[in-house]
Amino acid sequence: MSTIKDVAKAAGVSVTTVSATINDSAPVSATLRARVNAAIAAVGYVPNPVARNLRLGRSRQIGLLVPDIAAPYAASIARSMQVALSDKGYSMFFASNGDDPVRELADIARMGDHQVAGLVLFPTCLGENYARNIIPAIKVPTVIIDRVIEGAPFDCVVDDNALGARLIVHHLLQFGHRNIAVIAGRTGISVSDERIAGIRTAMAEAGHPIQDDFAYTHHQREDQAFRAAQDLMSRHNRPTAIVTINTVQTRGILQGLKSMGLKAPDDVSLISFDGLHYSAGFDPEITSLDQDIPAIAEAAADMLTERLEAESAPAGVRAKPPRQLRLPARLIVRSSCRRIDQSQN
Repeated sequence: MSTIKDVAKAAGVSVTTVSATINDSAPVSATLRARVNAAIAAVGYVPNPVARNLRLGRSRQIGLLVPDIAAPYAASIARSMQVALSDKGYSMFFASNGDDPVRELADIARMGDHQVAGLVLFPTCLGENYARNIIPAIKVPTVIIDRVIEGAPFDCVVDDNALGARLIVHHLLQFGHRNIAVIAGRTGISVSDERIAGIRTAMAEAGHPIQDDFAYTHHQREDQAFRAAQDLMSRHNRPTAIVTINTVQTRGILQGLKSMGLKAPDDVSLISFDGLHYSAGFDPEITSLDQDIPAIAEAAADMLTERLEAESAPAGVRAKPPRQLRLPARLIVRSSCRRIDQSQN
C-alpha cells in the first residue's frame, strides 16, 4: 500500500508539500499541486479519511440514523439526504437500528468513534425517559427529522400534520363521508399523536366528531391494522372511510378487507397521510398526502451545515435557539375513495 512518502518521492517534493496539497492546510502553487496530484494517481495513494479528520480536528462525514431502512419513508429520506449532503461536500455514514432505542444510543456512540461532524436523526422516540437518555448522548450538531423530541435542543424538520389532517378531512367531507375511522400508531410519538389529533380536531370543527371506538391507537404493525379492518367492517354501523397514517397500516387494512371479501373503495374508502405508495403495487391506488422528501432532506442539510459553520463563529451566533420547520404536503387524489350519499352514514 502506497504511503504519503511514496507520493513525495514520486513528485520530487517534501512530505509537507504533499500534506498541504491533500489537506489544503497551506498555500501550494498550481504547478506543485499538479505534480502532487499526478504522483498520487501514479502510485495509487489513497488518503485515510479517519486519520485526516483526526489531524484536522474536523470531518466531512454526516451520520444518518433511522429506525428501519426497510420502511419506504426512511429509504426515501436516506436517498435524498445522500444527494443533499453530497451537494454540500459531505459524505454520509448510515445506521438503521430496527426501532430499538438501545441500539440507537449505541449507533450514536459509534458515529462519534468515526468522528462525524454532525447527525441527522430520525428518532425512535421509544422507551421510558427517552429524551433524558438521548439528549446527553449527542455531542455534535444535530437535526431531527419526522418526529419531535420534546425539550431537545436541536433543529428539526417535520411534516405539517395539522394541515395534512385538514386536507384529508376536507376531501372526505366533500365525498359525503361522516362516519370515519382512524388507524394510528404508538401514542407518545409526535407524528402519530399529531395526525390522529389533527383528524379529531378537523372532524369536530366540521360537526362530525370521531367516535371513540373508531380511533385505533397502537396499531403501527401490518397485522394490527389487518385485525382493525376486520373489527371495523364486522360492525353493524361500520365506517364509510378509513384513514391510515403510514404505508404499513395501509397494506394491513387492504389485506384485512380482502380476507372478508371486501375491497376499497367499493365497500369502504381508504386515505392515508403517507404518500409513498407509488412503488407498493396497491390496488386501488391510494389517495394520500404527497410528502416532498427532497425538500425535507435539503432543509435538514441546510440547517445542519449552518450549525457546523457557526461552530467557529462568535458565541452569540452559536447560541441561536433551535428551530422547528414544518413542511406542507399536498393531497394527491387517486382511486381509493368514492362519493357516497348521506343515507350510507
